[in-house]
Amino acid sequence: MIYVNLNNEYQIVIPSDIFNSLLEFRQLGLEPEAGGIFVGKRLLNNSILIINFSEPQDNDVRSRFKFSKTSPYHQKFADDYFGKSSGFISLIGEWHTHPEDIPTASIVDIQSWEKIISDNDDRLFFLIIGLQAGRFYFRESNEWQSTLIYFKDVLNTYEFKK
Repeated sequence: MIYVNLNNEYQIVIPSDIFNSLLEFRQLGLEPEAGGIFVGKRLLNNSILIINFSEPQDNDVRSRFKFSKTSPYHQKFADDYFGKSSGFISLIGEWHTHPEDIPTASIVDIQSWEKIISDNDDRLFFLIIGLQAGRFYFRESNEWQSTLIYFKDVLNTYEFKK
């Protein structure tokens, strides 16, 4: 398990196999951006446990510097987990890649997240996966905050396939 502290209040818990699978989408060559959603559980200790994530679909919009979830699959993915778990597993965030070592959110990213939060829950988080690090974005007191994790630090701390 990987533990990422968002702030003094919330912690994201990522199973190792999910973390490994997400790293496979890094844009190490000329691959297009990839992305999807996270489903998971909010635990009583203020941890957010990632249960699974959706992968990019053929009918999503993908280019070197853009990803847009246009496939209805992502909504169905969240709805299926929600229904089968009687509401205990739900949408907890989104992810996508950027072709940069240390990722930062673009204006387009922030605008998209603002809309998602206004339509859903302000406790959602957003992960951008770069080449060497990942950055988790979240809202706190109406301001965007972020937590950066370097993959080399995680890979040295936990056992992963490289």
